[in-house]
Amino acid sequence: MLQKGNITHITSNTTPLCFMPNGQLLCYHKGQVKLFPFDNNKKAFALPISTKEHLLGNSRWLTRLLRFGARAAEALDNTHAVISIGNRLHELDVESGAITEGWCCGEGIRPLIMTTVKDIRGIADGVYFGGYMGNKWKKPVNIYHRTGIDQWEVVYTFPQDTINHVHNVVADSYRQCLWIFTGDFDEASAIWRVTDNFQKVERVVCNDQKYRGCVAYALPKGLLYATDAPFADNFIYLMDTITFETKPLFPLHGSCIYGCQWKDNYVFSSTVEGDGRNMSRWEFYFGRKRGAGIKDDYVHMYLGNPNNGFCEIYKEKKDCMPYYTFQFGVFKFPYGVNNTDTLYFQPVATKKNDLRLMGMKEK
Repeated sequence: MLQKGNITHITSNTTPLCFMPNGQLLCYHKGQVKLFPFDNNKKAFALPISTKEHLLGNSRWLTRLLRFGARAAEALDNTHAVISIGNRLHELDVESGAITEGWCCGEGIRPLIMTTVKDIRGIADGVYFGGYMGNKWKKPVNIYHRTGIDQWEVVYTFPQDTINHVHNVVADSYRQCLWIFTGDFDEASAIWRVTDNFQKVERVVCNDQKYRGCVAYALPKGLLYATDAPFADNFIYLMDTITFETKPLFPLHGSCIYGCQWKDNYVFSSTVEGDGRNMSRWEFYFGRKRGAGIKDDYVHMYLGNPNNGFCEIYKEKKDCMPYYTFQFGVFKFPYGVNNTDTLYFQPVATKKNDLRLMGMKEK
């Protein structure tokens, strides 16, 4: 079992976006992207951000309030990546700095996580994501597949009154299928199995907060995932993909939205947030009451694997700002497998290292 290593502050106001296949880390910093390790001889490339962000993006408080920055990214190859900015997906060439006009996901829609699918029988290769938005009234939600530069197709639509949004699409090479994790409430909290190029999409479990997950991995033993339940107890689970029985592996201090794979281990972070249900306007803008599933005011980080177990390796205290207006307390991680000797992450809405790029070295 790895233990907590040395924590290093690398730089401020920097979000780790994704790992390129060659191991380079793509980062976002005040309207620009560049590759880490940072080198003064390497150019930083400007992204098409709004005038408002250009003027106000130096303030970390306004950055959080106005949701500035790149929200998600996925590498296409060693020199190209898809980057989510607002409700548009742009494609960046990290050698030339060329960036495409982008593709609009739709009003209020963005990916929480993008997934690269390859060599799954009956499923076309490429990048996939599901629509992530508020969607209180459970309007139809799409699954999208990239077919070319700034070109995406709808491969499946969840009908009206089925789900609120999609958290994650998980590729499973062991069982030759995809798994879709959806949320958030009642039967919308579900896990779906996809085969035959989305001709068969079946809901295998639902209607329990223990099936509400964002961060998930397909392993030989089953599905490893952490729950995202602000008003219920949260765990890291291992699900048997034949019986669909869930085995709790480790209790969490709160809901989990972000995580990553670090070499042969899996990292999950807990969230400091409110209940999320039936909030008044005042509670939405100014509330600081934790949901019942959020055990304390700290963002916790956990590391391990099903064979060796899990443990907590780090934590930071949430700052005093309202949850929904100035964002939940979380640790964000770059997408893709991290095979380096450093675990990179960004605390958000914490007292100590808000919006900094941090690194944790192995001992």
